[in-house]
Amino acid sequence: MWFLFKPRRCPTIAAAATSSISKDGDCAAFLPWLRSKAGTCISSVLSLGTSAFGRSLFASEPIQEGDCLMQVPYHVLTQDKLPQQIRTLLAHGIGDTAKLAVLLIMEQHLELESRWAPYIKSLPTKDQMHNMMLWDPNELNIVKNSSIYDEAIEKKEQARKEFSALKPVFDHFAHLCGEVNLGDFMYASALVSSRAWQTPRGLSLIPFADFLNHDGVSGSVLLYDEQKDVCEIVADRNYAVGEQVMLRYGKYSNATLALNFGFTLSINRYDQALIRIDMPVKDPLYKYKLDIWQKHSLPISEDMYSSSDATCFVIKEVRSSRRKRMGIPQILRAFFRVFCAMSHEELEEMVMEAAESDGRLARYPLKNMEREIHAHRCLLLHFDNTIQCHSTAIEQLEIVDDPASRSMHPFRKEMAKELLIGELRVLQSAQAWVSNYCETIQSSE
Repeated sequence: MWFLFKPRRCPTIAAAATSSISKDGDCAAFLPWLRSKAGTCISSVLSLGTSAFGRSLFASEPIQEGDCLMQVPYHVLTQDKLPQQIRTLLAHGIGDTAKLAVLLIMEQHLELESRWAPYIKSLPTKDQMHNMMLWDPNELNIVKNSSIYDEAIEKKEQARKEFSALKPVFDHFAHLCGEVNLGDFMYASALVSSRAWQTPRGLSLIPFADFLNHDGVSGSVLLYDEQKDVCEIVADRNYAVGEQVMLRYGKYSNATLALNFGFTLSINRYDQALIRIDMPVKDPLYKYKLDIWQKHSLPISEDMYSSSDATCFVIKEVRSSRRKRMGIPQILRAFFRVFCAMSHEELEEMVMEAAESDGRLARYPLKNMEREIHAHRCLLLHFDNTIQCHSTAIEQLEIVDDPASRSMHPFRKEMAKELLIGELRVLQSAQAWVSNYCETIQSSE
């Protein structure tokens, strides 16, 4: 039976299809070590080299579409390799990423005595890691208008909580782990979250396979052959000798890539943006609007989530003005129809109109076109404000002598720009669609 591996994270920035390759002693020694450890050939068509993007895999001979690129026997690092005395002390609130990070810290502490020393030595150093968990507050503040800002803050806080829970374990087993501080733990967690794969055996670090860089349009993915007990990757296209071989981590936006993988793409077809709407609690009709919204709303989907003070909607790029609501969630338009209402009568009419169809409130355009236009003009205002915030942040990044921009790590600065520019493109496409919608309605009256 075959299993599709879901890559949790990977370490290096996505590269172009070709890249100059250089080899060093570590690269030359790594694959023979892994072959010896596995007791079998890992790959006869790939070689490990160093490119501008870090450790990378290259075609060592011509590769045809459908060829098996590698077969890695299931000799991997998983949390079940933790010593039993440590596993029994781990609190229930410790996640799989943190547990695997503890194992990685132990192997790092062993240095050359580790059975995994060549692999541990091949991992990126702390200053080569750019997962947003490792960004300082000033760097994160640059992207505070991004869809990923809140999640990045939460991820940093979660790491702090897990470290506090693990601190007694690190102190008790200092002879196995060394002296571990918060920075060490966050670095190890970032390595795990950027490289590990979710497999049938749990979260796993798979040497050699995790040197593959990301190509958003690649059809190659990591599979697990249960009968052979190997991880396998098949080429989705032809590769010439010396060409960098890549696979797709997933259909991820730049926000997800920045948070979990530590890189972004200059053009990302999967980019998305967030519309945050502060709840209008001072509106005299607020409680009534909220009540009927909850009673007659569209089903909550991944396009919407609520916090204590705001409602957020995820939008994707609108690629064609002729394809209605492409990229603009139906639930977002319904929300504005309801919360832009100015009287009980308007709301009661919406309830009546909903009863005439499937009972879902404001799912379809309002019969009163003036109110329909008003609701979408309010939506446009939110787009305008969000676009302005993104544009201002991008301009700040481009000011050479700006204190915040100047102090930011150059690579992370470029990541922030690509992240914000991608979201800006999505917002502008949605803004154009809604504007065209309003103009079309007005011209038809």
